[in-house]
Amino acid sequence: MSKTELDSEPMVKFVRNLDWNLLKIFLEIARRGGIGAAARALNKQQPSVSAALQRLESQMGTALCTRTSRGIELTVQGQHVLATCEAAYASIRDMARTVSTARSDTTGTVTLRVISNLYLLPQLSCVFDTFHDLYPRIEIRLDVAPWRAVLESVQRREVELGIGFADSHDDRLVCILVTEQPQQIYCGPKHPLFGKPPVAPARLEEDPFVITQDEPKPYVRFREHHGLGRQVGGFADNLQERMWLIQLGMGIGFLPQPIVDASSFSAHLWPLLAPEVTPKMPIYLLASTDPVRSAPAQLLFEVASRLLR
Repeated sequence: MSKTELDSEPMVKFVRNLDWNLLKIFLEIARRGGIGAAARALNKQQPSVSAALQRLESQMGTALCTRTSRGIELTVQGQHVLATCEAAYASIRDMARTVSTARSDTTGTVTLRVISNLYLLPQLSCVFDTFHDLYPRIEIRLDVAPWRAVLESVQRREVELGIGFADSHDDRLVCILVTEQPQQIYCGPKHPLFGKPPVAPARLEEDPFVITQDEPKPYVRFREHHGLGRQVGGFADNLQERMWLIQLGMGIGFLPQPIVDASSFSAHLWPLLAPEVTPKMPIYLLASTDPVRSAPAQLLFEVASRLLR
């Protein structure tokens, strides 16, 4: 029999058009022996439950119960429908139990290469907390590395997932935005602008900069646009060391504002630019476009995709 012939069969049309919610209501009516009791159990108004029964009987083309002084009694057809509803209820209950058991029994390890200080991002706390609730036996390992190493290790498929910066479009990567982190140019207590109102970037042209060996492109573009950082005052790839050098007066430099605010350096670093002027750094969940991943990595990717998108 062809698919077209199957689609034209009355039973197929019946299943397609049936409101399955009516079966749940009928099951409560039959189990509790009356429309009023079913309405209370379902937290619905009695007339709406009665109307649902009438719609189901109309779709079935037959009476499913009769009203008596003691409640309702099922017709022969109603007893057949009840048996089917009970079997469907048991199957759905067992399906939920099976899925829950399989979920909690999933084991393995997923390793992510990440930039530092991600604990300050509430979006990621939500992702990891939800993932652990769903898959408590999967171990998460965070390998902290410089942003370029994070990016390249995902590109080379040395790790399946990463969290960090992506400096340009790359067809090899799936990039899911986690947040846009505000950046700021800071100075230390010895700087003449420490404690003063924000200034225009042009005021900072002669200041030496503390930079990283491999600056993210938004930093470079901002400096080049405003003519900043022609003189280098120091290099530090580690964020804590960069804050330290800026505090000591080796130069001014870009730092992520939320990390400075939460650090022990916050009282010794002063923001120089107005918030509306400063750039923002997108932080991404990074994955290869290759859909073949280990089960733990795929499960984490699915949870993160759902929550972040």
